Amino acid sequence: MKIIIDKKNRKYIVHDEEFHCEKGVIPREVIADAEVGDVLETHMGKKYRVINPNINDYIDLMKRKCSILLPQDLGLVVGFTGVGNGSKIVESGTGAGSSLLFFANIVGPQGHVSSYEIREDFVKIVEKNIDGTDFNNITLNHQDVSEGFKEEDESTDLVFLDLPNPHDVIRDAYRILKVGSFIAVYTPYVEQFQRVVKELEIAGFKDIRIREGNVRELEIKNNRTRPNSRMAGHTGYITFARKI
Repeated sequence: MKIIIDKKNRKYIVHDEEFHCEKGVIPREVIADAEVGDVLETHMGKKYRVINPNINDYIDLMKRKCSILLPQDLGLVVGFTGVGNGSKIVESGTGAGSSLLFFANIVGPQGHVSSYEIREDFVKIVEKNIDGTDFNNITLNHQDVSEGFKEEDESTDLVFLDLPNPHDVIRDAYRILKVGSFIAVYTPYVEQFQRVVKELEIAGFKDIRIREGNVRELEIKNNRTRPNSRMAGHTGYITFARKI
């Protein structure tokens, strides 16, 4: 897999096969021989540069049938929980796999991410998205997580939930977390995190905090700098708690 980009920063995933666009064709052999930094040109003169892709590039372009979590929210989770190389993460509500792949990149080959998804159509999409990467540190479970996590007691560094009813699994999340580790729960609505907080308290979690990851992008145009008028005013609330 390679990623090419045009002068308007539009990105495309290409494999070792012909690339077709409205401005022509790039032959298969040209793509197969291309290296990072090369400029590829269609027969109509449209130019693309081969870039060194990162995980966010792949997540932007991968197949999906649902909305995905944005880097601003996932970065907040990583920043406040301290997970990193070698960590073990369990998540549920895989969706298209954005958080799954983001976490797999963070924990590295020595770490592991286990994900639970109940919908078969989503599982098929995620499997294809995983196949498009080099990650070997992922376990995808086609399972209703309310039936319980498969992980052993106190074996996990982070539990991340993006579910309609996350309160249903909070007590079992407490069981599998190591002492001192975190749970992070993503919810788009206030009413959801209100119930989540109650369940966290009942389960025994401490240091409960709720945060938003809003980002304001600035645009510079003709010496006029101002906030981008298309910014996302709200994505979701992330409730953090610690097993102490």
